[in-house]
Amino acid sequence: MGELAKAVAELEEQVEDVRMLRQIVERLDMEIAARMDEIETIGSAVLDLHGDLDNQIAEYDYAAVEQSAASVRGLVDVEEVLPAIDAVLLLTALRDDEPVPDLTLPLSAFENGDAGEHPRLTQEDLDRDFRADLARADQRWEEIWGDSARTDSEERDSRRAEHRAEAEREALQSRARRAAAHVEELVDHIGDTLWPDLVEAVGAGNRERAVRALAAACAAARETEPAYKLYEVNLSAQYESSPESLGAMGEYLSDFETWLRSPKEE
Repeated sequence: MGELAKAVAELEEQVEDVRMLRQIVERLDMEIAARMDEIETIGSAVLDLHGDLDNQIAEYDYAAVEQSAASVRGLVDVEEVLPAIDAVLLLTALRDDEPVPDLTLPLSAFENGDAGEHPRLTQEDLDRDFRADLARADQRWEEIWGDSARTDSEERDSRRAEHRAEAEREALQSRARRAAAHVEELVDHIGDTLWPDLVEAVGAGNRERAVRALAAACAAARETEPAYKLYEVNLSAQYESSPESLGAMGEYLSDFETWLRSPKEE
């Protein structure tokens, strides 16, 4: 083979090597993009659930609220998300000829419910606000009717009882609304704060930051279960006080309760 032929063969071999390398890089790029899309889609799905929750709570559809909260916990699953994060980081390191990141991390690191900061609410918090609402209502009544000389004591007591009953109904509704808002706040915190931070960290190749954000998201997602229970308990108290305040759902529950209590034909 002449020198020219050898040179041509070497060039062809180099071109083939470059073509294969390009194919490998393209495949890596596609895989990285696919895994990043998986991660970003979870954040979008959580935000979609937040929008659903807004409607479900407005309609007092407590069963749908429970399902939405469960869906959030299903989306923020460390055993699904962490491998996707690590795949992006590993493939990016290989593509860019950088050191392979340390991917060792026990799953127990995600079992800490105190990971990160997320909205918190207890029944004690709600009850404290409930008592404060009633105290303000009593104060308003005293300012208007407390020293009125235009009504006798019997009429004043009657008005006070009516005012107190109405104030209690409103305070119960306010308590249930706050419990419902807590569920929404948790979901919004995951979708609007923690997940964008996680995506940004993965894109920057910062595994430590990404893992912190994921651990915080997992902790907030776990909190949606007790948050729903808190909502359910306080919505039940609202229903018992004022079924009509739940709109169509209250009417449905009242009718169902009446049917359950009615004597059945044999």
